Amino acid sequence: MKTKLVIIGLLSILMIGCAAPNMKFSVPSSATIDQPADKALVYFIRPSNLGYKINAAIYDDKDFIGFVPYNQKLPYFAEPGKHLFMVVSEAADFINADLAAGKTYYIQVAPRMGMWRARFSLAPITKEDLQTERVQKWISTCRLIENKEGAEKWAKENEASVSSKREAYLEKWNARGVADQPTLNADDCE
Repeated sequence: MKTKLVIIGLLSILMIGCAAPNMKFSVPSSATIDQPADKALVYFIRPSNLGYKINAAIYDDKDFIGFVPYNQKLPYFAEPGKHLFMVVSEAADFINADLAAGKTYYIQVAPRMGMWRARFSLAPITKEDLQTERVQKWISTCRLIENKEGAEKWAKENEASVSSKREAYLEKWNARGVADQPTLNADDCE
């Protein structure tokens, strides 16, 4: 009986692993980033290779931004003001951000262990963090990327699943209280 349960468990894991999409929806970019004076530039940066086969899907509230694979950084031009960014994979996590026009910000996409595959958290890279050798190394070594055509298609096809995760995990995140929610402040910039 025990052997049968182990076999069923392993087959379930394999089926779930096979059902995960081929998430190669970003490509290296050689584009020059010209920041408009009326926008904030946010880089979502993922220096860790934990969960390297899973890409993190990033949203500005409910609007899809793109995927961030390991050792990559995804640029995003945002309207100045308050934002709620979300990362989705097996679960969802969030970060508050207050952005100023003409400034550059960094948010770390931090992988962690999930039940079936990697989960991610979003962590602010503060003004103090930007002064550290470790973060400067991340910024210089993580490759700049841009979305491929299939990324938007994935977002549309998975809208219901993402929305469901957003609703479930946002309720838990809001229950923490503002003091315990990660926040990127307007002065946490270059």
